[in-house]
Amino acid sequence: MPNPDTPACECRWFERAVADDSIPVVFDELMNEYHLLHHNGRGHLLFYHCPFCGGRAPKSLRATYWTEVSMEESVRLHALTKDIRTPEEVFSTFGPPDQDFEFGSGCTTPGSQEEAPETTLGPRRVVYKSLSETADVHVLIDRYDRLKFSFRRRYIGPKRSNQADPGTQQSAGA
Repeated sequence: MPNPDTPACECRWFERAVADDSIPVVFDELMNEYHLLHHNGRGHLLFYHCPFCGGRAPKSLRATYWTEVSMEESVRLHALTKDIRTPEEVFSTFGPPDQDFEFGSGCTTPGSQEEAPETTLGPRRVVYKSLSETADVHVLIDRYDRLKFSFRRRYIGPKRSNQADPGTQQSAGA
């Protein structure tokens, strides 16, 4: 995580790195972040500080793309779910989910001459979006019907300039 006490980078290494095709650094304009690309192109690492001068990288806009779940809302959702113990109770209490991922993930082990390949499926995940204005309620249901609740911030996307408060917008003729 970035150290807020560190002064911002002023050596311009980030800009030079992005301009140099031999350095696998890219700038994500939407998030206002610099990333180091993985050698296979299938991932990246976020820079928090300049590797040359140690200065702080630009402030990311990532947090502005998600709602904030207040402590009060988290406590309310916990109270709402704390006595629910079975999948049947989840569905009878909240109704059908907004999303139902029957298999959360899967893993297949390779077979051999002696044994067939084995596939292990991850837990079922159901999502409720209407239980909170700021959080989605995720419920993992494992193969023994044990539940795990989590309350996740909701993606709201970037705040664009045309989403300004109506009182601050000027008419086109002004």
